[in-house]
Amino acid sequence: MDEIKETSEKPKYVGYGYHGGGRKKGSGTGRKYKTFSFSCSPEEYEQIKAKIEESGLKPSHFFVKKSLE
Repeated sequence: MDEIKETSEKPKYVGYGYHGGGRKKGSGTGRKYKTFSFSCSPEEYEQIKAKIEESGLKPSHFFVKKSLE
């Protein structure tokens, strides 16, 4: 009769299954980014959101473009 072996070893986790897993932000691109935030009223937020949608840009690209104009 075949014997079943039990192991007490835990499986090795890879990828996104644990804290810190997966690729790091900007991995492999060599690019470095800075982030910032700002506050606005709900009314201003809706107006900004509409302008971003009209532009067809991602929000971060929209703000960088407008800031550098």
